[in-house]
Amino acid sequence: MTDNKDWNPELYLKFKEERTQPARDLAGRINIENPEKIMDVGCGPGNSTNVLSSRWPESEIIGIDNSASMIESAQINYPEMEWKVEDITKMETEEKYDIIFSNATIQWIKDQEELINDLVKMLKDKGALAVQVPQYHTMPIKQAIERVSLNKRWREQTSQANDDFTFHSSDYYYDILSGKLKSITMWKTSYFHIMPSHQNIVEMIKSTGMRTFLDRLDTKEEKIEFEKDVLKEITRAYPEQKDSHVLFPFERLFFIGYKNE
Repeated sequence: MTDNKDWNPELYLKFKEERTQPARDLAGRINIENPEKIMDVGCGPGNSTNVLSSRWPESEIIGIDNSASMIESAQINYPEMEWKVEDITKMETEEKYDIIFSNATIQWIKDQEELINDLVKMLKDKGALAVQVPQYHTMPIKQAIERVSLNKRWREQTSQANDDFTFHSSDYYYDILSGKLKSITMWKTSYFHIMPSHQNIVEMIKSTGMRTFLDRLDTKEEKIEFEKDVLKEITRAYPEQKDSHVLFPFERLFFIGYKNE
């Protein structure tokens, strides 16, 4: 994840249901009945970790995130659970887990092959690695933000913002997983978020995909101006429906693999 500024849990959780449903779908397809230990990598404010606790209430679960503000929010929301500020790319542990879970996190990490290799090493035999990756790079909203960022007004300040993301194809992930895990399952789901307005799309994305651009702007006024420019762009990409709502499709890639099954 980008280190420029910390995350805003309150803004992130304004769209809690949209962000949590993929975690439910991923957890629901993990074929392990009674895991002893689970780690949620990039747990954010704890909504995905709570999904794991709901399915496996007897398990020992830890949520880790490199954002102090996200961990603070998780501790407030779910004080009975274990949380730790931790950068997974630098984590050293002898612990072994039955499930390592990651919902919408690894796109913020450059070397995902090394990351996956390290996570597999942390799995127990027959343990599961379960990951969801937003397919944000294929979405009109991302192209709209990029077009705005390339405008003369913003180009100098936001020129490096795209470097904070790293997206790969399903083939890339399969080739890594197939050498290390068994019984691999992969799928994509397109979630149609029904938004009251185009402004709601901006509100949802500015805490994640637009955040890396906004963090590079110096003033509150600049951030507001940038958001307004993006809003103008997306009105062309996402047509208004007859009832004035806007359909905001969001595709996500999922994969699960098991160690030495």
